[in-house]
Amino acid sequence: MEWRKIKLTFGYQGTAYYGLQRQTNGPSIQLEIEKVLARVLQHDTVIVASGRTDSGVHAREQVAHFRTTSRIPAERLIPAMNTLLPDDIVVLNAEDVPMDFHARYHVVEKTYRYRLLNQPIPDPFLREWSQHIKAPLDLEKMRAAANYLIGTHDFTSFCSVRTKVEDKVRTIYEILIEEYERDAALPHQGKDIWLTFRGNGFLYNMVRIIVGTLVEVGKGKWQVDDVKAMLEAKNRDVAGITAPPHGLYLWKVEYRKSPDV
Repeated sequence: MEWRKIKLTFGYQGTAYYGLQRQTNGPSIQLEIEKVLARVLQHDTVIVASGRTDSGVHAREQVAHFRTTSRIPAERLIPAMNTLLPDDIVVLNAEDVPMDFHARYHVVEKTYRYRLLNQPIPDPFLREWSQHIKAPLDLEKMRAAANYLIGTHDFTSFCSVRTKVEDKVRTIYEILIEEYERDAALPHQGKDIWLTFRGNGFLYNMVRIIVGTLVEVGKGKWQVDDVKAMLEAKNRDVAGITAPPHGLYLWKVEYRKSPDV
């Protein structure tokens, strides 16, 4: 009996789940995937993901690994799993990787995106996919404030007080704030605003707290330079609110390029 390791790439809508990780009190993405894998592989296995996502958070491309003794070719896992999974979870890719590959510890870069719907009236069809902001947002001020956060910093002010890791230093490579006009055929005109965060890693609630802070800058509650002071304070109490989970998407997970992976 020879073990092999599979790298699984999958996406999901997080609305109906209590998060990625297994929960004792409700449904989880991990539980659904592991139940399907047990049927396909004919044995139990545990997936190890690149990181957790909270209840309501979505993923365009999440990555996990698992071990198996099954001889099923990796590419055949994709249709087999998608036939059995709920409609809000989709396997995008499956491939054999070296046994020392680790979906969490070998991550070199992650991209998150956050969607804001900026218009006077909410859109019921996007309620679970974006955060509605009624007041007009000054995107130029938001971009200027975001520039203070790019680079290597201690992000204590921008992570949950429940964060267990001691090292709060992370590197943000890029923050983009892009505006898209909504379809002219829709009844309520507004703006689709996407904030993109690319970095070497993110602390618990870090992206959502940054979004909540930048939104307050965009509304005029805070000045651009206030964000610099928040960063330097290393105090969660001085930064903005935590934006709701349903606007957040894990967009991409990158690994070090290797001929074996």
